[in-house]
Amino acid sequence: MANRRSKTTLSALTLMLIAIGLASPVASVADSKQPAALAHLAADRIDAVFRDLAASTRAIGEEYRRLAAEPAPIADTERAAWLARASRSGNTTGFSSWPELTETPPFQAPFPGLYSYKDETTLFDSTLRQLQALNALVPVLRATYNSAPYSWVYLTTADDLMLIYPYVPLAEAVHNHPPTQQLYYQGADFKRRQVGWTLPYLDLVGTGMMITASYPIYHGDQLLGVASRDITLRQLAQSVLSHLVHPNGGTAYIVDARGLAIDAADPDLSAEIEQVNTKKKTAALFYRSTDALAALDLADAASSRFDWINTITDQVLSTHAEQRSTDLIALNVAGRHVIAAPIETTGWLLVMVGPAD
Repeated sequence: MANRRSKTTLSALTLMLIAIGLASPVASVADSKQPAALAHLAADRIDAVFRDLAASTRAIGEEYRRLAAEPAPIADTERAAWLARASRSGNTTGFSSWPELTETPPFQAPFPGLYSYKDETTLFDSTLRQLQALNALVPVLRATYNSAPYSWVYLTTADDLMLIYPYVPLAEAVHNHPPTQQLYYQGADFKRRQVGWTLPYLDLVGTGMMITASYPIYHGDQLLGVASRDITLRQLAQSVLSHLVHPNGGTAYIVDARGLAIDAADPDLSAEIEQVNTKKKTAALFYRSTDALAALDLADAASSRFDWINTITDQVLSTHAEQRSTDLIALNVAGRHVIAAPIETTGWLLVMVGPAD
């Protein structure tokens, strides 16, 4: 979700990697006799995280669908109670979710944020019913976040109400107006009614590259809203990539299907991603040659200053386009042995590069 900071803890992923051997010093390119199998295993582990993320996002959406389909009756006192909880800033109304007579929680406090981006001076029955359903969903979002605290969990209704966990102050929440026009909402796969994935994007307040899973919620043919989960990519990628390096000069990195640099094990490569993206204020660094990048016709895109990685990625993506999307790729590029494994959920590639001959 753009315009805010994210805090990612990947202890669950780390434990899983230990269980399969990727978080152990013995599981590296240097001492593995089967680097292709190792690359495939590493890609599968990242893919498993994305599949779990998608499943939890879908579950949140289905629970909201159930709550919205069985609205509780509106008592006479409820409208006044919700109005008493309301604070307005421009066209955005926030509803307090913390104990009375206490200060507004700080950023990322363990409270939900509940907002209406509707231009209403009163609360109509349809809005109240959605607020009730969202309020009933809070324990689900809290439990989902606590089970795997990657980043924010949130739900946006089709008429611009929003529930998010953990807390985002009203002063920052206003930047999501209107939420139904934002990347995280539009990223849902409405056509197939399945979880959709945004392209990787840069969190503008310092977290780095992120991706969002978004699930469209329908009751029959009526769109109720979109459930979403974010994940910060750096720690996810590094928890795997750091165990795929070669002490004699090999490295590993991840790119999307266009060659956008997601992350790299090599410190110089990783630093370049951060420097270029920060300067351009968007996900802008590609591991593509100048000609290949020009063919993509992307605004603000930049090629890496490391020509060797651009050359390798050009050949990896060209080969990938000519074979089945799930096939491993094995190449020899300028004296370097290269293995690339697809990450199926997102269409990305995990690339392992051996040391130069």
